[in-house]
Amino acid sequence: MRLCFDLVEGGYLTPTESLSVLDGHLSSRTPIGQLAVESELMTMSQVFDILAQQTISNRPFGELAIELGYLNRLDLGRLLLIQIESSTSLENLIIDNGLMTQIELDNAVHERKLQRSRGPVHNEANVLPLSATNPKAATSS
Repeated sequence: MRLCFDLVEGGYLTPTESLSVLDGHLSSRTPIGQLAVESELMTMSQVFDILAQQTISNRPFGELAIELGYLNRLDLGRLLLIQIESSTSLENLIIDNGLMTQIELDNAVHERKLQRSRGPVHNEANVLPLSATNPKAATSS
């Protein structure tokens, strides 16, 4: 997610392009329930039970799975890691959508890292007196 923010901030992507990439990334994620069934940590019946609960409470799947005793925190953490690792990377989506080439992306990432390492730029504005007719009056008080 930080990658998209950096590319927009650096002028390499528009906010609309960045949102499109983020949407693609999120939609490429395999649902936690599916991963839990595939990993034999939950049954389809348990997944449907949680999905029914979600329509009432609008709470995250994993939170409900733990509350109902279907998963423990460690299992949920493993499933979330699998979900993230198996989703399409932001870099691939940027390249696949023709927004940047691999070389352009690598150069942009490198440039943004250099900019961050230099620290923030301090542009201190000079404060001018309100009245330019008598500069001594502004400084003598």
